[in-house]
Amino acid sequence: MFIQRPSAQLHALSFGQGPLTLLAVGGWTAGGEIWHPLFGHLAHWRCVGVDHRGAGASMRSGPITVNDMADDLLAVADALNVGPCVLAAESSGAAAALLAVQRSPRRFIGQVLVGAAWQRTEPGSSDNFIANLRRDHTGALRGFIDNSLPETDSVELKRWGLQMLMRSSVEDAVDLLRSREQITPIEALADQLGNLTLPTLLIHGDIDRIVPSQSSRLLADYIPQTELHVLPGLGHVPIVTAPAEVAALIDDFGKRLLVPTPIAAPRPHPLAA
Repeated sequence: MFIQRPSAQLHALSFGQGPLTLLAVGGWTAGGEIWHPLFGHLAHWRCVGVDHRGAGASMRSGPITVNDMADDLLAVADALNVGPCVLAAESSGAAAALLAVQRSPRRFIGQVLVGAAWQRTEPGSSDNFIANLRRDHTGALRGFIDNSLPETDSVELKRWGLQMLMRSSVEDAVDLLRSREQITPIEALADQLGNLTLPTLLIHGDIDRIVPSQSSRLLADYIPQTELHVLPGLGHVPIVTAPAEVAALIDDFGKRLLVPTPIAAPRPHPLAA
């Protein structure tokens, strides 16, 4: 279905039903479709894939900001009558997810971040890649996909990935990259993350060439109730290359969320004096 938002029309698809709901968003120009291989292994969950603004079948008529994408996730949950759920994000979708759970923590019972690209990028750091996108959109995406999937030579997976990423225009791709420059600097963000009490599952491939696994290790230091799994031999998109393995981790995490446990007190973040 499509959900009308200020300066955007969002596309989301809902699959199945069950006691647990996974509300999932992709990263960069990958829409909710990137989660579909994993959804097939969670047949007893309700799974909702969201195309964020600038990706998939969603459209936008204004700027792309992490703030708006966080509010979009809450709006999609409202439109689809999603109750308390597990919020999942892949790659740069993690920035919007982390902001959404800070804004409306009661809407979620847990969060799952896979290959999380959650930190602010410095202005200008993406300039070379952006120049490549504008010069040779298809070629730049092929290189990105090769680096995202180092563990497989599957022509079929890479062709599917290219088709998915090509649904976004060059300018959508550029604006999504630039949106990461708006993320709160880590010194201030660490304080916010340290106050999160939401159980968090972090999953990262140990041969990720796009976002080093150290990114998730650092995030695990900031969020109090965090469980980290670094998966050997997997790259940036284990939800695509090892969907059954990742789904099993999410399923186990979700089942444990259904059992009430005491909430841990926020702990000081590593940058505290």
